[in-house]
Amino acid sequence: MDTTIDIRRHVTRVRRVPEPLTRTKTALYSAGSIGAGAFFAFNNFVLPQLLKAAGAGDLLIGLLSSTRSIEGAIIQPTVGALSDRTHGRFGRRRPFIALGIPLSAAFFLFAATQHDVLGLTVGIFLFSIFFNAAADPYVALLADITTLSERGILQGVSTAIQLASQVAFLLLISTAAGTGGIPAWSYLLVAGLMVITFGITVGGVREPAVVDVTETRVGRRRYLAELTEHRQALRYLGAIFVFMVGFSAVLPYLTLFITVDIGETEPVALALAAGTLLVTAVAAVAFGTLADRIGTKPVLVVGWILLAIAAFGGIIIQRLPETIAVVVLAGIGNGAATAAGWPLLAALVPPEKTGVFAGLKAAAESVAIPASVVVAAELFLPRFSYRGVFVLLAGAILIALFILVRFVRPPGRDGPPATATAMS
Repeated sequence: MDTTIDIRRHVTRVRRVPEPLTRTKTALYSAGSIGAGAFFAFNNFVLPQLLKAAGAGDLLIGLLSSTRSIEGAIIQPTVGALSDRTHGRFGRRRPFIALGIPLSAAFFLFAATQHDVLGLTVGIFLFSIFFNAAADPYVALLADITTLSERGILQGVSTAIQLASQVAFLLLISTAAGTGGIPAWSYLLVAGLMVITFGITVGGVREPAVVDVTETRVGRRRYLAELTEHRQALRYLGAIFVFMVGFSAVLPYLTLFITVDIGETEPVALALAAGTLLVTAVAAVAFGTLADRIGTKPVLVVGWILLAIAAFGGIIIQRLPETIAVVVLAGIGNGAATAAGWPLLAALVPPEKTGVFAGLKAAAESVAIPASVVVAAELFLPRFSYRGVFVLLAGAILIALFILVRFVRPPGRDGPPATATAMS
């Protein structure tokens, strides 16, 4: 048992050490990744095609196809802070998952009935808000139920399952699209998978008990001041922000790049997207295991370097074989980055603050993603067509790598987290 202090109320808490990670716990937690995978695959690769068919422009396609939106800059940190302070028989994170996922699924069903851009925009906006309100507590749950030495492998396995779900979803939709366009039932499939799989996680995972001993309220200003003392974590969030400015521009335009610039068909574009995710899934497990041995920062650096090389390749490729090579390299790099990204942030903050920092990470992404789409659509796409997103990605990764290598210094082997005063 370890004693921690809640920064919002200064609640002295006795927090039970998580039980050892088992295959059962891994499977129950990772079940939610199946539904998350269907959501991400639909948003990033299927939705752009549906929006373009409905008459949406490139800027709107990029904004609506992003899994984060600007309102998340306020909503996600708030949700994270609330989940940190929630405690009861259902735990800190699971109530938010149990509420957010069904609401998101309901708006998926609403979006399935819409055939014009305005109706689709409303549906997409709402199902994205509620999904993200549940997804960040789901991410924070990983740190709650594992020790530092277990986070890399659980992150790798859950990521691999999420990506395998994306691959299966895309292959199914690609097969159906080959017979007459993307089917309307794809909305229903995503909604059903989210409710069922996240339901397994909520019903099966048990969070470590937290017992309150004393309580003294502190003001919001003090709360924010103590967050800013975690300077290493904030520097890392800065690197994530810069990285996402580049990376987020690629996802909504990848299939369009393959169909327009490379000249391949829509089913081929979806199949290549699925191939990227499959490589990422395999790489995430391997790099997750490696991160537990050598630390998360070296693995993340390798992942970002490989993604930068793939971005430079994307600028010059012209034919399908070259595209496949770049896709494989990008998948390996993304696997390393995905496996190490969240465990590194969790290592930079104490356990009682993982929820709010998951929210702050989401807030950084919520600002970076629409900014990335606007910059890409207004500056890069008109000059370079869809190939321009790789120019933006290459530049962003080089800057993010500089920040990560030069300014982010995690504790030895990524844990335990340093105290606020030591993280300067």
